[in-house]
Amino acid sequence: MNFYEVLEKRVSTRNFTDQKISEEDVKVLLDAAYKAPIAHGLYDECRITVIRDKSLIEEISKEYKETFNKDHDSLYGAPLFIIFSSSKDSDAKYADAGCVLENISLAATSLNLGSCYIRGLIENLGKDAKYIDKLNLDDGFYPVNGIIIGHSKVELKGKEHKINTNFI
Repeated sequence: MNFYEVLEKRVSTRNFTDQKISEEDVKVLLDAAYKAPIAHGLYDECRITVIRDKSLIEEISKEYKETFNKDHDSLYGAPLFIIFSSSKDSDAKYADAGCVLENISLAATSLNLGSCYIRGLIENLGKDAKYIDKLNLDDGFYPVNGIIIGHSKVELKGKEHKINTNFI
């Protein structure tokens, strides 16, 4: 699939099959992540956690559900959850996360895998969330954002979006 076909197909997916993501596909996703730009080239201030353990994914979703009285699985039964963490004190960590996770999303689409950016759950649970201890992060690192990935139950079909644009 060429680059523009990937852009046309990319869409947030929230309905996954139970099929696991292959080791080969995970390697492709991580390779895309590693190619993302990071502010000031400070890659050593970033961490990526790949969660395939279904029980941990369910535990994270349950913590959010119970803490904020949600009535649904905010990780949508995805078989893979990748979390971007940082030790940066500046807002650059959000730009870093966006670049890394968008690369993963585009790579997932190229593999015909669905994905969805996860911000609210991580942001709202914050630095004191119970699940963080299970991520084995180095001291001073905390989750910023994440992405869920899986085989979509429906065909990936992007949406037409428009952003008002000023030409000067």
